[in-house]
Amino acid sequence: MNGRRRDHGGHYFARMTIHITPWERRELPFGRGPGELPALLERLLGTPARLMALTMHEAPEKLSMRMQGRWSVLEHIGHLVHLQDRFDERVEDFAARRPCLCHIDLEGQDRLLPGYTGRALGDVLEEFRLKRSYFVERLTELDPGALDHRAEHPCSRMMMSVVDMATWLAEHDDHHLLSIRAMLQAGGRRSIAG
Repeated sequence: MNGRRRDHGGHYFARMTIHITPWERRELPFGRGPGELPALLERLLGTPARLMALTMHEAPEKLSMRMQGRWSVLEHIGHLVHLQDRFDERVEDFAARRPCLCHIDLEGQDRLLPGYTGRALGDVLEEFRLKRSYFVERLTELDPGALDHRAEHPCSRMMMSVVDMATWLAEHDDHHLLSIRAMLQAGGRRSIAG
């Protein structure tokens, strides 16, 4: 296999330390047209299955363990669940063609996330899958005017479309999937950034 090994997800990775660009320093490919939305929605729908493939063979204690004070695997997944709830309001913003997107308040998240470590992985993943499926269904029901609408993001002040929102969410999913993969591969030697 040319120095590569197969992991739980069936992908091949070189035997190397994974370094992750911190989320706030990522440059995202905004400005894609509406024709990109179906592929992005497929990607968003696939995140729960990718999380399952990545984590299903791991011991529960490994999934709930924090390394160097950073989130555990279950807390990363809990963050995705918590954030998904808040994106429903953004769908409403586009449906109503509001000029500005709502602020997403993650205040108090650090108090909630440790609660995910006491839950079964399957339950957390199913909660995420159901919420994500509902979100994608709502996006598919938006009319063409809502899909063409652009609204100002409250923090960056950039104008965003539904496709930009889906791009942000898909890239954010991938960031957390990679963080989880790095944690599991490190097996306690956490050597990633971000």
